[in-house]
Amino acid sequence: MKEDIELKRVVDEQCALEFVDLPRQLDAKILECKNLEKKNTSLEAELRQKSGLEDCNQSLSAELNKKCKESESLKVVNALLMEQIDLQLRPATPLVLQSHQSVPDATLAKKYEDLLATHENVTKKLIGKEDFISHSK
Repeated sequence: MKEDIELKRVVDEQCALEFVDLPRQLDAKILECKNLEKKNTSLEAELRQKSGLEDCNQSLSAELNKKCKESESLKVVNALLMEQIDLQLRPATPLVLQSHQSVPDATLAKKYEDLLATHENVTKKLIGKEDFISHSK
């Protein structure tokens, strides 16, 4: 029986020592929890910032792709217009006839009139395209 009492006293002392240390352990856990909360808040803010940057980057990337496609389309249109201009402005043959000069051949006169009409049409179209280009800028 005496041994039982001694055993109970030893167990009670150990429990008392453990209870004395519990407030210190609790304070350490509370401090650890507060530090983790601060770190979590910081990481949440960083994640929000990165998410905002990614949204902005995606928007800018879409806008850049749109502008690149527009640029490519304009290059194609420009090339087609240049081809049309090249076709319409073939090198002129140096045939200079004054209006007071007589044309010896009726066929030659007809060709001259056709050529003159074509030249006037091409000149009008070229002026129209130049006006269009200057107004579109």
